[in-house]
Amino acid sequence: MGLDKRTIKIIVIVSVTVLVIGGIIGLLLGLLLPYRYVELEVWPRSDDYNYEQPLIHFRVSDSGTWHPWYRKLNDFLKAYETTVPEEPPRAPCSVRHQEHRLPVPSCERALSMWAPCNVDNFYGYRDGRPCVFLRLSHVHYWVPEPYNVSMPLSIPPDMPNNIRKAMHLFPAHQYGDYIWVSCKGEFAADEENIGPIQYIPANLPPGFPTSRLRTADRIPRSDRSLPDQISGPLIAVVFENPHRGVVINVECRIWSRDIAYDHNSRVGRARFELYIE
Repeated sequence: MGLDKRTIKIIVIVSVTVLVIGGIIGLLLGLLLPYRYVELEVWPRSDDYNYEQPLIHFRVSDSGTWHPWYRKLNDFLKAYETTVPEEPPRAPCSVRHQEHRLPVPSCERALSMWAPCNVDNFYGYRDGRPCVFLRLSHVHYWVPEPYNVSMPLSIPPDMPNNIRKAMHLFPAHQYGDYIWVSCKGEFAADEENIGPIQYIPANLPPGFPTSRLRTADRIPRSDRSLPDQISGPLIAVVFENPHRGVVINVECRIWSRDIAYDHNSRVGRARFELYIE
């Protein structure tokens, strides 16, 4: 039996009303819970941190200039303080010097893996070989599309060779997917002054394992609007022999199929300035 015109009209009005109300609710949620794109954080940071000019400046011969950076890294890394074995360790497990901590084999192993970017080495600042830590934020909004050699899609021609080699040494089907990381001098002069850099831990791929990231596809839908609840894994970059007496502009970025590189964007990219005297 067919519906009369009056009934059909009521159904249409109700359907439209539901759609309008749903749209308004969606708009309000969008305003209250704005989308945040994945960002690459740089640590340590100054008290007056400025994304456009985040300067790390110290004089090697003056502990009063580098000790504040050492202290800021200690404060940042306190969230990772643990004696529970992690494999692989997400971060240096302690911010206490060797003479002030209880020797726990798993922790000592983690500190060794993170050397020279650990508390016992003053994170390299005492020796003019500073470590900078990188971490991803806002990943709870994000579903990454990692690069790996097992997929038929092409690898970008500008991808660094060390990442290409890591893809073969740590294939995704065996070690899982990674969000790869690379750092370099931002401009030609910076490339000449930056010197060799090393990614720490040195025996792990230069990137963030997706299994350790609480991305949107790995958490309940209700949690996707909440801040990151667990401190994410870190990557440290140690500058082994940076040129002294000049400002070095450093750019770090992540490599993921869903993020188009843009020199002017903050999405998946970070920059800072290094000035060592």
